[in-house]
Amino acid sequence: MILLAALAGGLVVVGLVVLVAELTRRAPPAGIPPRPAMIRAGLSESGRKKLLLGLVVGLAMLAVTRWPVAALAVGLGVVFVPSLTSTKAVRQRTSRLEGLEQWTRRVSDMLTASRGLEDALEVSARSAPAAIAPQVTALARRLSARVGTQEALRVFADEIDDPAGDRIVAALLIATSQRGGGVQGVLAALAELLARDVASRREIEASRAEHRTTLRWIIAFIAGFTLFAIFNRSYSAPYGTLAGEVVLALVAILYGAGLAWLNKLGQIPAPGRFLDQPPVAVDEAEPRPVLGGGFWGVVPPGQHSGGRW
Repeated sequence: MILLAALAGGLVVVGLVVLVAELTRRAPPAGIPPRPAMIRAGLSESGRKKLLLGLVVGLAMLAVTRWPVAALAVGLGVVFVPSLTSTKAVRQRTSRLEGLEQWTRRVSDMLTASRGLEDALEVSARSAPAAIAPQVTALARRLSARVGTQEALRVFADEIDDPAGDRIVAALLIATSQRGGGVQGVLAALAELLARDVASRREIEASRAEHRTTLRWIIAFIAGFTLFAIFNRSYSAPYGTLAGEVVLALVAILYGAGLAWLNKLGQIPAPGRFLDQPPVAVDEAEPRPVLGGGFWGVVPPGQHSGGRW
């Protein structure tokens, strides 16, 4: 009976995880065919593998200990703990920012060489950095297929899915409607900002290596204590009672909250995107967005920003 109850609880948790992933899944940008596998599962390939592995390990724990709470805790640990110690996402974003910086600098140089904007974007795909090569190649293909420049750039921003990419695309979007020589300087300035951001991120990651080592040691201690409790049945016998399961649930929740808090301390919060909404037609009487000051300024109608694009 306990086995069936634990299995039902595990299935409920799996269903909730899949439901949340599907409800929060972003719709694919215009012009990009949906991936059937992602639509069916709402999870990435690695996420599905982790979920399956967590279910198998949880059932194995239940078969060995007969503790439903321990089985659920171990299964969730298999799913979520690897992401706490992994630096893959941070390294990927740093590489993407570095790729954007190099690509923006090349596009700026091509525009300085008297190339048209669309021509420079298409040619840039030949030497795009590896981190953003698929997105730049797709952009060049859309432009070659005579897709509107603004539409192609917005899809490119959705594929990059990064606030830094939004800033670059926003400058290019303004350049498509206000042709002029100022866009080269803007792109060069954005590339310089990205280069400083990448350098700062590398320094921060180097300083946080000790923090991640401490987190790994804590996780190793928890895993070791769990194995000790499994094999020393005389010590862990009280966990087999109802009161013991309640205590074990509280302990698991506290450990999980502590690990999540430690992981959050080591994260660099990313600002939200501003080009992830459909374009809105702006009336001539409304203030027009221009590049100025920081990243964006607002110039009232009838006034100038002090420069031309």
